Amino acid sequence: MHPNPKSQPPIPSRMSESVSQQFSLFRSQIKSRRFDDGTLRILESVLVSKDVRSFLEVRSSLREFMRSESLSVIREIAEKNVEHKILILDFFVRAFALAGDVEARNFYSALL
Repeated sequence: MHPNPKSQPPIPSRMSESVSQQFSLFRSQIKSRRFDDGTLRILESVLVSKDVRSFLEVRSSLREFMRSESLSVIREIAEKNVEHKILILDFFVRAFALAGDVEARNFYSALL
């Protein structure tokens, strides 16, 4: 289900400068382990596109990135308390739902 966590999907070439900046900001938030509503709002803004082809490309890159990072995060939180784990798992459930990744959303929902 998860790609190699070492690989980073490229930022899609078809996205606008504004969306590209938001995509980079989202990646930065996740890399900084900021799992909050603000990060989800950034994700929502990345997914807004008038061009279907660009939207599909962006969504695919986001899914790949989130699957890779979520696996790393799950490994990192193994020793954390239950409340912390639940908050992070809930974040990923909501993030995957926003990105339209039903398989990953269901996977993380099952962990809750």
